[in-house]
Amino acid sequence: MTRILDPTLHAVPPRPAARAARPPRLAGATLGLLANGKTHGMTFLERVAEHLRARHAVGELVRVTKANPSAAARPEDTAWLATKCVAVVTAIGD
Repeated sequence: MTRILDPTLHAVPPRPAARAARPPRLAGATLGLLANGKTHGMTFLERVAEHLRARHAVGELVRVTKANPSAAARPEDTAWLATKCVAVVTAIGD
């Protein structure tokens, strides 16, 4: 007997999620940089941070790099970013 399997993924509609509140200003604020673990991820984020410092006078930078691009950020890293930072910027850096 031949059995045929359908390997296609059936799309599940995304659930709506509330957006995080924007900080009132970035001047002097601690900003998190979360790199995805690819070769130039943090380099790209550093450039973004330079522009944010020039335009918005961002204060301290907190840097975290994921172990690899496929993995989620470690819970202890996201908790640390959440307690230290007013906002976190993340990006892909190929």
